[in-house]
Amino acid sequence: MAKLVALREQLVLLSVDAFIVGSGDAHQSEYVCEADMRRQFISDFTGSAGTALITKDHGALLWTDGRYFLQASQELSSDWTLMKSGEPGVPEITEWLTKNMPAGSVIGVDPTLISAASAKSLMASLVAKGIVLKAIVDQRNPVDVVWEAHGARPAAPCAAMTIQDVATLAGKSHLDKISEVRAAMQKSSTSVQAFVVTMLDEIVWLLNVRGADVDFNPVTISYVVVTMQHGTHFFVDGGKLSEVVRAHLGDQITVHSYDAIDSFLADFIKQPATAVAVQNSNGKGEEEEKAAVAQASTPSPPPLPEAAAASTNKVGMDASQINWRLSLVLGEAAVPMTSPITLAKSLKNECELNGVRQSHIRDGAALTAFLHWLEVTVKAAPLSITEFDVAVKIEEFRQKIPHHVSPSFSTIAGYGSNGAIIHYKPEQATAAALGTDSLFLLDSGAQYRDGTTDVTRTVHFGEPTQRMKDCYTMVLKGHIALATVVFPEGTHGSRLDTLARTSLWAAGLDYNHGTGHGVGAYLNVHEGPQGIGFRRRENEVGFFEGMTTSNEPGYYEEGAFGIRIENVCITVKAETQNNFGGKKFCAFETVTMTPIKTSLINLDMLNEAEKKWLNTYHAQVRAHLTPLVANMFPDALDYLVRETEPI
Repeated sequence: MAKLVALREQLVLLSVDAFIVGSGDAHQSEYVCEADMRRQFISDFTGSAGTALITKDHGALLWTDGRYFLQASQELSSDWTLMKSGEPGVPEITEWLTKNMPAGSVIGVDPTLISAASAKSLMASLVAKGIVLKAIVDQRNPVDVVWEAHGARPAAPCAAMTIQDVATLAGKSHLDKISEVRAAMQKSSTSVQAFVVTMLDEIVWLLNVRGADVDFNPVTISYVVVTMQHGTHFFVDGGKLSEVVRAHLGDQITVHSYDAIDSFLADFIKQPATAVAVQNSNGKGEEEEKAAVAQASTPSPPPLPEAAAASTNKVGMDASQINWRLSLVLGEAAVPMTSPITLAKSLKNECELNGVRQSHIRDGAALTAFLHWLEVTVKAAPLSITEFDVAVKIEEFRQKIPHHVSPSFSTIAGYGSNGAIIHYKPEQATAAALGTDSLFLLDSGAQYRDGTTDVTRTVHFGEPTQRMKDCYTMVLKGHIALATVVFPEGTHGSRLDTLARTSLWAAGLDYNHGTGHGVGAYLNVHEGPQGIGFRRRENEVGFFEGMTTSNEPGYYEEGAFGIRIENVCITVKAETQNNFGGKKFCAFETVTMTPIKTSLINLDMLNEAEKKWLNTYHAQVRAHLTPLVANMFPDALDYLVRETEPI
């Protein structure tokens, strides 16, 4: 309550009636560094997705999706109202504001932390009701003020960067990628002289580097501006760049301080292309860069440069990615366009796909060995190991694997009723002990220098009930349906999603999360633009050869258990008897290599085709993993053989 009281005092000083606190950072990231976890600080809700609204007179509300309903209800205090997004009768935040805030109200938002597209949409809805959306530009974010008053806010990260070798990891040079961005700029409907890259995973992919500024995601907090005639400009804390990385970037990449992006864009749009000044921190600009970095750490935000009403240079920006503050800097010089990097990054080349396949094989050996160890441990001494212990121990197994870097997300390890919390994170003080009378759901993954893994397995260390087996089998049937589908290239994931739910629907069951998300190549574990879900997204992009996706249907029975079966797949060309309309048809190649628990299956519910798929998959798992397991984890070899026996 004290934090909300303090924040409301700040709202009075800012002359706003309510303040919006999202989950993202200046780059619209899904996962953010500790210094950007403002919504978590103010609400105590630790889920990765959610938006808080704190009003002076109408309480505090938090919106989140179905993955987090149960978790949020447990973590939010009585000072908060949980708004279950997508549920019948629950208004989204814009609708709530227009219905509950009187005309003349002022809604504050930090323009650095909301996308230009979201701000424009929200502003249009509010203006129609006489409500003002105010960008807090010249004052500090009020959450930061309260945060520092309640204990030091974490410092901004400054992790060293590494290089992705072209021949063995990236498959394409960063200069070639930049050339392709320029080609896309030339093809845009409106001629642009530059494009602003703001998404962190797009930046490191473009430059063939990786960072460690955000837990689990190998990214570095930065911006890039690609110009047509004046090189490429990288805005980043110079302390992250070793001489090796600077040499890799080369003379065609100019390094600036992170905080210089506003002034650079303001100058660029006002001057003729031939007059744009370039300052390279590799040379004489180094002292200026240090000064700018020091200035960035001061309490007050830099003043917003005044954008020119008319400019010589036009700058392309993806309104769904760029923050509102930078779009205000660009003003009329801004040209909305889809980032050409988003799709290019998702269409992985053969070098990247080889890394994806190999990393999943190595990861499968570690996970299979761990599952063997866990089964032996729990059966020998029930309740001797907790969910938190599992999250620690599984990392010990993966650390033995070549090219391992870190987990790819916080391990989800839920026993019994905790498994029904879709994104449950075990804490040491409250973690449940694993026994032999319920299901255990384990969703984990790792970052390797050549790939990113994400795999979920559900197991039972005793005798499962018939209800558990039936529900598990329905989830498996949905998983197999998606794993075996053949579809025209470009098919939207919202159409494929139905396949994963049909068996559950027939029994009147369902689950409140998407069925698949893109997975990076040593990048973010959640990657767009592709995805498989029941909600049709605006400007949805279909599946094309080279894209990756997770396949993860589930079922969650509150207070009882949770089930999810997840593999990562690559979209590949399918060989079909016909070729209707000259279309290319695609299928999914499963690359995750870990046994699926057959003792949980009600075999009477599987048809012959489904049994054949499972047996074929397990034969592949055994063939790929046997050499690695025999060499690195010999105690688990018998377990691997047993768990991959044909059904």
